[in-house]
Parts: sequence; C-alpha cells; structure tokens
Amino acid sequence: MATAVLPEPSRALYPFRSRYLTLSDGKQMHYVDEGPPEGELLVFVHGYPTWSFTYRALLVYYAARGFRCVAMDHIGFGLSDKPTSGRYHTLRRHIHNLQELMMALDLPPSTLIMEDWGGPFALGYAIRQCETVRRLVVMNTWGFQDTYPPRLERLVRLVTLPGVGELLLRTFNLAPTFFLQRITMRRLSPAVLAGYRAPFRENRSRNALVQFPRMISTGPDHPSALALREIERGLAELDHIPTLLLWGARNPIFGPDVARHWRRHVLSARGPHLIDGAGHLLAEDAPEELINHLDEFLADTGAQPAALPPP
Repeated sequence: MATAVLPEPSRALYPFRSRYLTLSDGKQMHYVDEGPPEGELLVFVHGYPTWSFTYRALLVYYAARGFRCVAMDHIGFGLSDKPTSGRYHTLRRHIHNLQELMMALDLPPSTLIMEDWGGPFALGYAIRQCETVRRLVVMNTWGFQDTYPPRLERLVRLVTLPGVGELLLRTFNLAPTFFLQRITMRRLSPAVLAGYRAPFRENRSRNALVQFPRMISTGPDHPSALALREIERGLAELDHIPTLLLWGARNPIFGPDVARHWRRHVLSARGPHLIDGAGHLLAEDAPEELINHLDEFLADTGAQPAALPPP
C-alpha cells in the first residue's frame, strides 16, 4: 500500500486507503475516496507545499458524518508520480489533471474546497464545468491576473531565482520544513512534519517544489498569465454558485486585503470570515473553527449527507 512511505506516527494520522488513476499522459495520480459512495460529495484540493495529508482531519470528520470525501495529490506531490521535467508543471496542466480525475471517476456534482494553488486549479475546473459544481469554499488563495497582480513575498521571490530555488528547495528541501512552519501559526508536531516531508525524501522527487513558485504569474507575459486571466474573467459565471470565503487573519502570503478583493469579484459570496490566529493553512492552524464554518455553510445551503447506520 502506498501509504507505507509514511512513518508510523504519520500513517496513524492518515489512515486512508490509497487509490490511483492513470492520467492520459501516463502519470499516476494518487487520491483517497472516503465515506459512503451515496453521500454528498466534497472534493478537497490542496496547495503548496502540501498534499492531501493537510485535509486529514476534515476527511475523517466529514466521512463519519455521511459525506463522500475525495482528495487528490497533484502530480509532483504526495503519493502521486513526480516527473523530473521542469516543463511538466504549468497552470493549465494541473487544471486539466483535476478535470481528468473528476471526469474519469464520473463524480457527481460536488462542493470544491480549495486552498493556495488549489484555488486556481479548482476554479479553472469550475469555470469549465460549472454545471458539476454545487458549492465553492475558497481559502487563502488567488485567481487574478489584471485586477490584483500578486505581490511576491520576499522568500517566494528568492526561490524563483535560477539556481537559488534548486539549492533551497531541491538540495536542502526547505519547502516541507522551514517554509511550511513559516506559513503556519500553530507549531506542527514531529509526526505532522514527518508526514509532510515523507513524499519528498529524495532529491529527484522535489521538482514540483522548485517549479510551483515559478508558476506564479509576475506579469502579462508570464506562462500562467493567460490561464489566470481566464479564471479572473470567468468568476462572474460562478456567481450563482453558493460560495464561502474563509481566511487566516495572520496569513503571511495573502493578507485579508486579498480576501476582500475576492468579495468584490464574487458578490454573492459569504464572508470573508477571518479566522483569528490562523495563517496560510487553515486545516493546520484552526481545524475546529474551519469545521464550524463549513458545517454552517453546508447546512444552510441544503447539503444532504448519507444516513449512516448506528454504531
């Protein structure tokens, strides 16, 4: 079983059955599919430098409540394949990979829950397949090219430099250690940190860690610019979909001003709800508050989990 790559304390936190889909390009995408198959579907889309492990508490909680929960690892992350070519990683490629997973599994209409890079991936999919989306939960992410160009944090600018990113992210593997702890406010336990490091033990497995910061658009001629512009312009088409904006009040990557910008673009959205004491990863910093907001949103928008047999 693929979860054997995890050390024992970390595996206990991620007790899910591993599943794999072979994409059209031959890459193996790892995902988990928990909860009753007939339950209303929640799809969790992770960001950087994480993998589906980041949603472990939500997967346990919502599967036990009768929801079907699917969480994938983007190619290059977690237990998915890790191509060594830097040219593999583009915004369009990862949107396509998510779309391919959703279609190959013939998934019913879903609630998309996204954070960080999961936002552009999930929203790029939603704009293409809006009839398959019931709700959107947007957390600590972006999807703008022209109206709110990204202001790269100093460390992010540094690791996008040729040679520097390879040294810091590939050789020293700082993304799932130093960078991860820098964007979270809660001190992560050794078992949690080991779970994040485990998929990137070898130098050759860290290509996505190097390339993802370089996928951030820095101008109109950047390779990601066109896809981001399509997402930005397509947000109006999603305004009829119930949307919840959740944000870390102490997010060091995208501050509350980004959350307010989202609100101006998705007029019907609830929020943004700023979660005190939380940074960039809500599922790590404030899982209880995150679940409370999700519970209320799902109930108010008519979510119907499957009835579970009594224990």
